[in-house]
Amino acid sequence: MLDFTVTIVDTSCLIALEKLQLVGLLCKLYNKVILPEAVINEFGKDLDLNCIEVMKVESSLKDFLREDSNLGSGESEVIAYAYGNKVRVIIDDLEARKVAEKLGLRVTGTIGILCKAQKKDLIVSAYDEVLKLKQQGFKVSDEILFKLKERVADDPRR
Repeated sequence: MLDFTVTIVDTSCLIALEKLQLVGLLCKLYNKVILPEAVINEFGKDLDLNCIEVMKVESSLKDFLREDSNLGSGESEVIAYAYGNKVRVIIDDLEARKVAEKLGLRVTGTIGILCKAQKKDLIVSAYDEVLKLKQQGFKVSDEILFKLKERVADDPRR
């Protein structure tokens, strides 16, 4: 059984949320947010959030993912930890998402986090936040933007 009060986050999500000054959303959405050491190293900054737990990930799966699946260190550690501990994965890289899904992991990304935050009235518009990210170089397809805009338009609270 997956525990949705706990999640593990890759670097790209942290960077995106930091650009929006919304990193604190993670603690409002999850009781515990796990950050592998590789993610901390890639992010390069201290995070002073009460829900964060830094983990050292030792796993042969981590090594396999890094070497044979050509994933980065952070992505490999996120997926390996989530696989061994059955927690939700927050990861944006398409190839890493595909690997995680093939392993049966529940996957979301930065946009999913923003949608969840909007549903819980923690932000006004996931669409507006994603537009800000796109303007800062975050890769998001026009199709996803269109679907997100429709979702916001269909939200009776907006």
